[in-house]
Amino acid sequence: MNVLALLVTAVIAASSLLLVVRTVRVVRATPRPKRRRTAEYELWEIAFLAGGPARVADAAIAGMHQDGRLAVGGPGVVSVRQAVAYDPVETAVLDSLARTPDGALDTLRRHVMRAPAVQAVGDRLAERGLMRHPRTGRPWRLYAAWQTGICVAGFALVLLFTVTGAITGPDGAVPFVVRILPAALLGTVAGGMCRKVLGRRVTRAGVSAVRTFRTAHKADLVSDATQSAALLVALGSTALLVDEVLRDHLAEAQHSMAGASAAPYSGSSSTTSTGSSNASCGWNVPDDSSDTAWCGSSCGGGSGSGCGSSSCGGGSGSGCGGGGSSCGSSGSSCGSSSSSSCGGGGGCGGS
Repeated sequence: MNVLALLVTAVIAASSLLLVVRTVRVVRATPRPKRRRTAEYELWEIAFLAGGPARVADAAIAGMHQDGRLAVGGPGVVSVRQAVAYDPVETAVLDSLARTPDGALDTLRRHVMRAPAVQAVGDRLAERGLMRHPRTGRPWRLYAAWQTGICVAGFALVLLFTVTGAITGPDGAVPFVVRILPAALLGTVAGGMCRKVLGRRVTRAGVSAVRTFRTAHKADLVSDATQSAALLVALGSTALLVDEVLRDHLAEAQHSMAGASAAPYSGSSSTTSTGSSNASCGWNVPDDSSDTAWCGSSCGGGSGSGCGSSSCGGGSGSGCGGGGSSCGSSGSSCGSSSSSSCGGGGGCGGS
């Protein structure tokens, strides 16, 4: 028993050391962002940092509704009033609406989240060191999860065998379960901490960028004259919207997508600040596996996966497919069509 306990301890210690070293390397490999002035950050970049693709979609829809380009009415139906877009994200909204025949808000949000223009925002942030790409360190996130699970399950099993008398030792000897307790704690703590670090999307620089941007636009958030719906949603949430109709419809769409994404994964929960909006977008969900980088895997169908056909977006997912279209029959000249083949994956198919 003594030899076996030493062997278990050595294996867990070596595994934990390897995991910690690899985690440090992944963190250090993140590009160091250059100092940028607040004015150099786009609103969509701040929205993505604050809440992922779901926040970008909500902010864009809110902004276009506020200036009259979109209309949102009951029961959660979106229509175009002016087919005009001022940037690629707004073009993606019109594109997505053209591919949403019934104009359903929740469907529109899913399409916008997985749109190449929105996904590209996350890619740019990752290149600048403000976020970590979901695929960065993914093997070690899985390794950490397995180590944690094995340590907890193994210790529980040994404890059960000790209590039932299946494992016994010489009289007066320290029980085997007590001998391996330090190793089990070490493996569990190391695995849990490394998984948490590797699963964190936004870097410290990203958090600082959001804080700086919010401080710089504090006056715009409280002034009725300069208050922007897109800015309110990007920095806060849809709950801050003054327009009660739009606020209620967006909340209903978020809850609908969150419920759909949670169905096949009833035990999972989102870890993003956006709550239910990203519960279908896979935001900050650590175990993602999709070519659509920012569409989470909590939706095999956050933060779930609003990127996919079931309820998904923002971490990785499957079923993200979908062809690009121009601004549709609205007859606008919003720019070139975007091809949105998000690829396959766990959450595109909603932190």
